[in-house]
Amino acid sequence: MRGVRRVALGMAFSFFILSLGLVYWQVVQADTLLKNNANRRLILMESRVTRGGIFDRNGEIIAQTKVSKDKKVREYPQGEMFEPLIGYSTVQLGASGLEGNSADWLLGIKDATTTQAVQQLFALPRQGDDVVLTLDSRLQSIAYNALKGKMGAAVAIDPRTGEVLALVSQPSFDPTNLEQDWKDIISRTQDRPLENHAFSLFPPGSIMKVVTSAALFRGGINTTDLYDSTGSAIINGQVINEQNGRAFGWVNYNMALADSCNAYFATFGVQAGDKNFLTAVKGFGFGQKIPFELNVPTSSITKAEKIPENLTTNLLAASAFGQGEVLVSPFHMALITAGIANHGVIMAPHLVERVLDPAQTVVYEQKPQPWLTALTKEEADKITSAMVTAVTDGTAAPGALPNVQVAAKTGSAEPGGNVLTHAWYIAFAPAEAPQIAVAVLVEHGGTGGGAAAPIARQIIQEALSQKVGEK
Repeated sequence: MRGVRRVALGMAFSFFILSLGLVYWQVVQADTLLKNNANRRLILMESRVTRGGIFDRNGEIIAQTKVSKDKKVREYPQGEMFEPLIGYSTVQLGASGLEGNSADWLLGIKDATTTQAVQQLFALPRQGDDVVLTLDSRLQSIAYNALKGKMGAAVAIDPRTGEVLALVSQPSFDPTNLEQDWKDIISRTQDRPLENHAFSLFPPGSIMKVVTSAALFRGGINTTDLYDSTGSAIINGQVINEQNGRAFGWVNYNMALADSCNAYFATFGVQAGDKNFLTAVKGFGFGQKIPFELNVPTSSITKAEKIPENLTTNLLAASAFGQGEVLVSPFHMALITAGIANHGVIMAPHLVERVLDPAQTVVYEQKPQPWLTALTKEEADKITSAMVTAVTDGTAAPGALPNVQVAAKTGSAEPGGNVLTHAWYIAFAPAEAPQIAVAVLVEHGGTGGGAAAPIARQIIQEALSQKVGEK
C-alpha cells in the first residue's frame, strides 16, 4: 500500500512540474517564443494575417504586403537600400532583421486590439499593425549611394533623442524575389551581404582616442602640457609608431587629437593608469549590452566580452589608441560620438518611432531616455574642442563644411595581416548645437580622412540642409 502511495505521489509531483513548465513556456515566455525568428508559427500565421507595413519617419514605404488574386506578396519598394537592417519574411526562409524582430507588431499580436484578439481567437483573417521607423529615407539614400561599391557601414543618430536616422550596411542584397535568388546571395561569402556590417566588430584605431581622452582627464594629465612627438615612442619595450612614422613635434592634447598622435595617447594613457582607462571605456558602454530593438554584439577591450579588472602596460598602451584587442561596432561608435555631442549623455538608441493599429490609432510611441552618462559636460566640451581642431587644423579636415562647424575624428585601424587599414570617421554638427552624429567605416579603405570623411560629410550636409529628423 505504501508503495502505491509513493508511486501516486511521484506521478502527481511529475504532473505538477510538467504543468509549471507548460505555464512557463506558454504564458511567461509566450512573447519570447513568438518573437523567435525560428518559430514557424509566425510565418504560417500570415496565411490569414496581412502583415502590417513598415514606413520611414515621413511615411515613405519601406515594406508592405499587397494582396493580388488572393495571394499575399511582401514588397520592398526601396530595393536593397534598407537591407540587411529591415530583413525579410518568407514562408520558406523565415524572417530576419526588423521583419523578424517586430513580427509581433506587424502581425497584430502584441497589445492586440479587441477586434484583433477576437479575430485571432477564431482564426479569422485580419490586419496587422503598421510600424513607423525613425529612419529618414533621404538620409538613408545619401549614405547608401555614398557607400555603394565598398564594404562598410554608415550610421547617423540624433544625439538629443537617440533616434537612428540612417543605418546602411554594404554590400547589401535585394529582398525582391528573395527565395529565387537565395542561393546566389548566400554564395557571396567574400562581401557577406546578409551580415549587418554596422553591427559587426572591428578594431577602432584612432577614433578610440576620444574615449581614452576621458581617462587622461581623470588621471590628472595636464592637457596643456607639451609632448615632443618624434615619430615613435618605446613603452615597456613596445615600439609605438605614428602612421607613416611622422613626427609632429611639440603638441598639447588638442593638437595630439587633431593630428592623431599615437605616442601621445599611449604614453599618457599608461600614465593615467588602467583603472581610469577601464572606468572610461565602461562608461561609454564597452562590455555592456546596447539597449536596442536588434541585437548588437558587445564591444570589448580584450578577447573576453567582459571588461577586465586590469590591463598589462603593453596592452593598455596599444588599447589607448584603438589597437591591441579593442573591438567596437560602427553602431556603437555612432552612439559614443552622439554622447560627446550631447554633453556626455548617451541616449538609448531606438529604431521604432511608433506603431499604428489598422484604424491608424497610435498603440505605441517611443519616448527618448538616457542610457549612460559617459562624461561630464566639461569633459565633453574638452573633447569637442579637440575634435573641432581636428577639422580646422588636422586629419579630419576632409569632412569640413562651409558655414557649419563640424567636430570630427579620423581613424585608420590595422586589422592584422598584409591588408589596407580600415578607414573610420566619426563626426557631429553643428559643433555648438549638435543635431546629428555620424560614424562611417570603410573596410580596408585606407585612411579615414581619404575614404570615410567624404561619406560622412555628405550625410551631415544632407541632414542639415534638409532638416532631416524633423517630421
